[in-house]
Amino acid sequence: MKADKKAWFCYLPLTPEATDWGLHVIDAGFTVVDPDTPYPPFQHPDDHMFSWEQGRMLDSYTLVYIPRGRGTFESAQGGETSIKAGDLFILFPGERHRYRPDPGTGWDEYWVEFDGEQARRIMGHAGFTARKPVVAVGLDAEIHRLFIEITEATEAQPPGFEHIIAAQTSQIVARVLAHLRYGIPADLEAEKTIRAARQHILRNAESKIDFATLAQQLGVSYSVFRRRFKQVTGIPPGQYQLQIRLKKARLLLRNSTLSVAEIADQLGFESVQYFSRHFKSKTGLPPAAFRKRSPAGRATPPG
Repeated sequence: MKADKKAWFCYLPLTPEATDWGLHVIDAGFTVVDPDTPYPPFQHPDDHMFSWEQGRMLDSYTLVYIPRGRGTFESAQGGETSIKAGDLFILFPGERHRYRPDPGTGWDEYWVEFDGEQARRIMGHAGFTARKPVVAVGLDAEIHRLFIEITEATEAQPPGFEHIIAAQTSQIVARVLAHLRYGIPADLEAEKTIRAARQHILRNAESKIDFATLAQQLGVSYSVFRRRFKQVTGIPPGQYQLQIRLKKARLLLRNSTLSVAEIADQLGFESVQYFSRHFKSKTGLPPAAFRKRSPAGRATPPG
């Protein structure tokens, strides 16, 4: 562990409290590298130390964010890439890599290394690939803030900080994934359209929605709207509305004395038979049987 006004880094012990969430931070820190400064400017532990000539390979994932300066990053699968301010690169486990700032500019770097069962599952998302390890997230104030808060927490180590920095790391990963999915202006515009559609469906889930008319109101054809909606959410808009209705149905079955027929009517289903069929297909139980098995539902009369 070392601290001065231009650098901080901390390697954390692997404790049960840190690992029980499935994502734990191994180390984190930042370095302000001035122009014409030797790099790396200080000694890391032997298993993390590297030189440009030899490169390095780690066992875990690391996110490195460059909010100032420029330089070069190179990895076995990703090749060599010029790094500019606002770039973030991912170090993948078992992937040999090396990086350094341009001597003429130096750079500021923030990093967090993490691992765990949940971490491996998250980073296994199709959006993350060792072939394209550099993500142009830009000068993202939220990402920068999260890195700063992680380094501050590792320095102060308040109670529960292991879980706090694990959650903050997950937030960074989520924002990076968002940049990967919606970084192109056309994709970002599509995401805004689908977000508006999701809000409309949520507000009107209990009513019949004409999705062709909704698409027209949002300025796109129905075929484009349906394709984009499924791309963003993973399901078509009709199924999205049905899931909202069925979630409300589960809550009503557990927490109200409304009959099954009354719930079906309140949620806008065409008939109680239609409601029961879809409810059973999603939960494995008819509504009345679901209510009987629910702790809250045992005290209420079945519908």
